[in-house]
Amino acid sequence: MKVAFAFSVLVTSVTAQLRIVGGKEAAVGKHLYVTGLRSSASGITTCGGSLIAPNVVLTAAHCVKGSVNYVAIGSHNNSGTMDGEQIKVKQAIKHPKYNGVTYSNDFAALILERDSTYPAVEVSFDTVAAGTPTVVRGWGSTSPGGSMSKVLKEVRVDMVNQEQCNKWMSNRVETNMLCCGGKEGEDSCQGDSGGPLTAEIGGSEKLVGVVSWGLKCAEKNKPGVYSRISKARDFI
Repeated sequence: MKVAFAFSVLVTSVTAQLRIVGGKEAAVGKHLYVTGLRSSASGITTCGGSLIAPNVVLTAAHCVKGSVNYVAIGSHNNSGTMDGEQIKVKQAIKHPKYNGVTYSNDFAALILERDSTYPAVEVSFDTVAAGTPTVVRGWGSTSPGGSMSKVLKEVRVDMVNQEQCNKWMSNRVETNMLCCGGKEGEDSCQGDSGGPLTAEIGGSEKLVGVVSWGLKCAEKNKPGVYSRISKARDFI
């Protein structure tokens, strides 16, 4: 599973709409907080998100520059209304310090018109150490340049030391970002942007990052870059 983002930064291609490459299908009905952003209730998921409160979905700020009218919560499928619940978005709030060029503070909160009936994911504001195993989930493309996945997928990616990540990523990784992955064939990619990065902390699954950007997809020493939840306490 590889995170491929959908944007360009400076002279190097940076993908901000991520996909899952090299992963597996997620367990049906287990991660019901995982959210898909859509332009219509039955439309195709364009970005991911996480239900963090009954009426609040956390996603990436770069995901809400287009038309995000609905969220699909608890759905295993990329589109349609066969499962989960589709709720209209009332308001989208970007982090006040979001930078659309560097993707610094790439967070946005979607306020929903009504409460979801599904359980929210617990948010962790603890600093996650390098080497910590994490999991990213989404409906993004499953191969570089490929089509979006029809079902929710997941891939395990390990946290990368910040200094090492900046060496690989040309010193673009700020303190409000974290890196995971870097193994060939496993990453988040196009279509996964805004989705959850979770870690097992204290015996439970907790949200530690939001899929943000990357250089290409699922290539060696090119980890996915995520917005660091521990730096967004005041916003969340």
